[in-house]
Amino acid sequence: MNAKKHNVTGLTSQEARELLKKYGFNEIKEKEETALARFIKKFVGPIPLMIEAALVLSVLAGKWEDFVIIAILLAVNVSVDFLQEQKAHKALAALKETLSPEALVLRDGVFKSIPARELVPGDVVKIGIGDIVPADCEFVDGAYADVDQSTITGESLPVQKKKGDVLYASSIVHKGSIIARVVRTGRSTFIGRSAALVAKAASEEESNFQKAIFGIGKFLITLSSILVVIVSALLIARGEGLSETIRFALVLAVASIPVALPAVLSVTMAIGASALARKNAIVSHFQSVEDLAGIDRLCIDKTGTLTKSKLEVERPKVYGAFTLEDLFTYAMLASEPVDQSAIERAIFRFAEKRQVDTYAHEFTVDVFVPFDPTRKMTEATAHSGRGTVTVVMGAPQAVMRKIADSQKCTELAADVEAFAQKGYRTLAVAVKGEHGEFVPVGILPIIDPPRDDSREVVASLKQKGVVIKMLTGDNTAIARYIARILGIGERIVDAARLHKIRIRRKHDPTDEDVHLVEEADVFTEVVPEDKYHIVDILQKHGHIVAMTGDGVNDAPALKKADVGIAVSGASPAARAAADVVLLDSGLSVINHAIDYARMIFAKMESYAVFRISETIRIILFITLAIIAFDYSPLSPIMIVMLALLNDIPVMAIAYDNAPVSREPIRWQLRQTLIVASLLGILGLLSSFLLFFWLNMKGFSVAAIQTMLFLKLDVAGHSTLYLTRTGRKHFWERPFPSLKFFLPAFSSRIIGTLIALFGILVEPISLTAVAAIWLYATVWFVVNDQIKVFAYRLFDRFVEREHPRPKLAH
Repeated sequence: MNAKKHNVTGLTSQEARELLKKYGFNEIKEKEETALARFIKKFVGPIPLMIEAALVLSVLAGKWEDFVIIAILLAVNVSVDFLQEQKAHKALAALKETLSPEALVLRDGVFKSIPARELVPGDVVKIGIGDIVPADCEFVDGAYADVDQSTITGESLPVQKKKGDVLYASSIVHKGSIIARVVRTGRSTFIGRSAALVAKAASEEESNFQKAIFGIGKFLITLSSILVVIVSALLIARGEGLSETIRFALVLAVASIPVALPAVLSVTMAIGASALARKNAIVSHFQSVEDLAGIDRLCIDKTGTLTKSKLEVERPKVYGAFTLEDLFTYAMLASEPVDQSAIERAIFRFAEKRQVDTYAHEFTVDVFVPFDPTRKMTEATAHSGRGTVTVVMGAPQAVMRKIADSQKCTELAADVEAFAQKGYRTLAVAVKGEHGEFVPVGILPIIDPPRDDSREVVASLKQKGVVIKMLTGDNTAIARYIARILGIGERIVDAARLHKIRIRRKHDPTDEDVHLVEEADVFTEVVPEDKYHIVDILQKHGHIVAMTGDGVNDAPALKKADVGIAVSGASPAARAAADVVLLDSGLSVINHAIDYARMIFAKMESYAVFRISETIRIILFITLAIIAFDYSPLSPIMIVMLALLNDIPVMAIAYDNAPVSREPIRWQLRQTLIVASLLGILGLLSSFLLFFWLNMKGFSVAAIQTMLFLKLDVAGHSTLYLTRTGRKHFWERPFPSLKFFLPAFSSRIIGTLIALFGILVEPISLTAVAAIWLYATVWFVVNDQIKVFAYRLFDRFVEREHPRPKLAH
């Protein structure tokens, strides 16, 4: 293809090779760890290290059956976590794929097709309708072009580009043909900087879920280590052999280490993720299910998320004796017949829907003058049996220059301004009258309208205690209109003020910056860096933040947010960066997702409280009993059986019914540890009183151990019914599900049969079994009353020290 007529010169092949050495390939090449390195890292952490310690003790004690069981649990936990993380690494790959695979470049005086990754700054490229811009370029030749850069900047309407303008990599040419010179490639492009932000977000803070698990693990490691050391020292001092002491330390470690904790939490979140999938919301990162429960700030991208990302004509204005059918007949005549813009397609859709296009088809267009950036309007002359007409359509200011009647111009200008205040962009249509002068026919207001369910979703989210913040690349007038009709709010921060915050954020945001972001309802004319930093400021000041979006420009903020939500029709980059991907249009599924997340959170918190209290209840009891009575209240086999009876059935907690909080909830580790410790100490007290009484009555050591084993089994699963209701009493709704009740109750029955028939333990009488059940039940009721009272005290203290802010405007 010859380039002479374009009056531009490109690079030679030699020059391109030298520049390629200097700038590198036009691609987003990310640095990342190998899959093997990431897999190995999964074995380092509080819970894995505790499990691995138990594995070492199993080897030292020669307990190979324990070794196999614990190793399998460790492998399952690590594998599930690793497979989920693999999905997260698709984000940068998807951003890389947004670059055009081929480019038509001017090399050695001839246009030829080469891989887009080989472009260098200085190359001249030709870009036509439907092409993806392969790099950041400067428009150097051609009349004009309409470019869709909504996935880059968030602007809802195609942008008109002319000579001297910059074209962003990954934007799409909708209209026109362009000769452009490459100015930036790869990571230096606008989209490349977005990729850098995604990589930065992926490498930053761990999730709230990971922090909670670390806190629980740290507490249990410290407590268990101290108690195992004390017990081991006592056994050695008492004259026990080293082998027997190691074996006893092993079973204590197995009982105290929450081997099933990661599995229970992962299964619970996986079941929640499956429930969301049935609502057409795909969860790619399990921990995001937990984070959804706590979000109190939701940053929503406007274009394509709150709105349809599809231009429509709304409430057209007609002048004088003209009708709506006249207006659209003339507008259709003045539209491109084949290569239509998004606005022209909206005109035709409206005309067909309202059936005001009937007599437009009677005309034959004789002369058509296409739009150009100088005239800013189209012009058409057409004829039919009704006669000949000449029509102009375009920017109101350009059309007004054609209208001689100043009064009509004034009226037209006033209407255009009124529409602009409401967020509409407008086209004016005028027709040549009998005396050769143009008269206005009407105004076509153009807007990207809200989705049908957006207002309802916004209202519902506010009722759930979630503050909505709208982020858009559009101007203030459009943003204000959308925010007003959706009930989001009218406190607006524009790009100029956001830019000042970004400059100051090289250090730390001032209190004024934080207040500005906290109080704003709408951010306008934002770029990817703005979205990223808005999310970052909110996170650094204690908020759990969700971000919705659909474009490449949203990917950094989606990755940075605690929960990134890609809406229906999102770009591959947005979907890969997000934690949750919506398959249905609209946002109503977010309501369901938050409800499910809050139920799942309640289940996970319930299990965490139960598991911590069990560790205290059993391990501390054994330690104190050895100190006070010089023998263990449980045999090693009983400790192992209790660990199995406690951990395996409670997997069913994932299927339990759970309450839905009306406010955002998050891990309160101090509260969790206090309540769990209180329940553990109450269990310790009840066990110690029974142990003391049985010793006083002269029961044999074997019988005492069996009765204490049964008591710990029955009372332990009763604790589940205390923790599952949280601040409520055990008899309040929601009631246990059958899938939860049957395994939990069956475990107690199994423990009872073991004690009654003497399976690996000394058998006890039916009377003794009934007495133990009655004793455990009485303590269960007492513990419930104390638990509820403790929660109330805790809530009063927290409210007095930290009054709860209003979460929704």
